[in-house]
Amino acid sequence: MTDMFKTILATSIAAASLAVVALPAQAATGNISCDVGSPIVGSEDLISQELTAMGYTVDGVEEWNNCVRAFVVKADGSLGMMFFEPGSLKLLGAA
Repeated sequence: MTDMFKTILATSIAAASLAVVALPAQAATGNISCDVGSPIVGSEDLISQELTAMGYTVDGVEEWNNCVRAFVVKADGSLGMMFFEPGSLKLLGAA
């Protein structure tokens, strides 16, 4: 095999692997949305503290589709996403 062919093959496999990994996350988050409500901009630290008090290990928080999207450390040490209603922080789903 030529080096160029090996590079193309490796790149194709990597791209296909990324697509397969991204599909479950897209499927899990596709139907999550919140009514326009409390904006979270400027409240990320407070929301992170509240989620930590609820037992989550929070790596970051942002607004997503009018919801709170929290990046959390799962029990196996991997990073995942959880979605909450702004204000109440009611869990809506996870990916």
